[in-house]
Amino acid sequence: MKRIHVALVLGGLLLAGCSSHAPADGATASAQAAAQASPADQPLDLCRLMPVADVASTLQANGADTVTEQKPSVGGMCSYLHVPEPGDYRTKLLIDFTRMSSADQAQQALAAHRQDFAGRGIAVTPVPGLGDEAFLAETEGTVGLKLRVGSYQGQINLSVEDRDPASLRPAVLALGKQVVARLP
Repeated sequence: MKRIHVALVLGGLLLAGCSSHAPADGATASAQAAAQASPADQPLDLCRLMPVADVASTLQANGADTVTEQKPSVGGMCSYLHVPEPGDYRTKLLIDFTRMSSADQAQQALAAHRQDFAGRGIAVTPVPGLGDEAFLAETEGTVGLKLRVGSYQGQINLSVEDRDPASLRPAVLALGKQVVARLP
């Protein structure tokens, strides 16, 4: 039963938005390309940009449980988790930002996300004043924030077991503001 629940939560994160990174041919090729790229071309290290202690503090301050560990992933994205004790909530958070080749390309990528949600019948809520453009979407127990800042396009997806996604909006918005303030 627990495996089914974990699969459903992960499915919710995927429904809230796919990673903005293209799959790599191999870890070695990806590492070599990153080593040869200039610092401006290298992917963000979101686990370093948003340390687990900062993320946990923001979640707690906004009533959204906590996270206790972080896991870096392909292209600099970072996953955060809270492995529950009896009675605790299970928290899953993904922060993923990509520097596109231009602000226009980032704008087009965000528009594609918006169209994808509309095509699936998922309502989006604009978030004025956060980056250049942002919107929230809720699905399958997850609240997702999609946003654009200049040539950066990204997402923050949060789910907490047994919590209504609408109750997680303040935490996701607070994390969005932190990421925007910390982007290079």
